[in-house]
Amino acid sequence: MAKPVMKILCCGMLLCFACGAFARQIDTSLLIGTWGNSDDGGKTFWGYDKYLEDGTLVSWGTYPETDFSYKVRADYEVKVKFGTFSCLTITESSPITDFVGEFWCDEIVELTAETFTFKSSDGELTTLYRMP
Repeated sequence: MAKPVMKILCCGMLLCFACGAFARQIDTSLLIGTWGNSDDGGKTFWGYDKYLEDGTLVSWGTYPETDFSYKVRADYEVKVKFGTFSCLTITESSPITDFVGEFWCDEIVELTAETFTFKSSDGELTTLYRMP
């Protein structure tokens, strides 16, 4: 009985070590700044997300192929647990105010000086591009 338990403990320890050893380290300080939303690989932009050092986010733009403009403010927090996540709570939204109070987390897949790729809860990958 002791041998199977010992094997399970050893396997669990190895798995924990492997996950920690091979997990990508993400420099979340790179999040600070303005990022552009693009449908053509960063050639043109339809929206912007500005992450501020005080934990707030301002987003604005006009949805592609529409005249619908938006502006959103949110509080964000980076959480690291089984991955690195950017979690947002909407604090202001216009012209539609129904989103105020909404909360969600997106997994940060890659964050470099030039690009910010995240995965939403439905598995969709989005890449944003750093603005000058």
